Amino acid sequence: MKKVFSVLAAAIIAIAFTSCGGGADTPEKVAEKFLNHMAKQEFADAKKLATGDALEMIKTIESFATLGDDSEADAEAPKIENMKCETTEEASTCTYTQDGVDQSIELQKVEGKWLVSQFPKEGSSTIDEDVDVDVDVDEDMDADTEEGDDVTEEWE
Repeated sequence: MKKVFSVLAAAIIAIAFTSCGGGADTPEKVAEKFLNHMAKQEFADAKKLATGDALEMIKTIESFATLGDDSEADAEAPKIENMKCETTEEASTCTYTQDGVDQSIELQKVEGKWLVSQFPKEGSSTIDEDVDVDVDVDEDMDADTEEGDDVTEEWE
């Protein structure tokens, strides 16, 4: 009887450890899975890990990918390093290095699951916030329009 009880107790403990979050997905794991699915163009799997704007972005990327060729379908997984997440109860922002470029990805907790809410687009580069943007573009265009009235005459 003691033997049966100890086997049952061991089984219950084992089940409790495996079902109580021991294998739960962390923001780091979800972010990495998501990035790998996107790199391999596994859009259905990526959608399962996304919500909100990220989900809409995947749908857009997927529609463009179907127009192109399948040359990237066999793409290798990106080299993701230094994944570090700052996590609150309901949100997480993860920074990482992918193929030598610093990136970030945002996740939200939805119904107890971590889902990607925003991610960098493939091939996007981060913009340096210290870069000055030419605010006089409109003025330059107005000046060109006034001087360039003859341009339309040249084309006719």
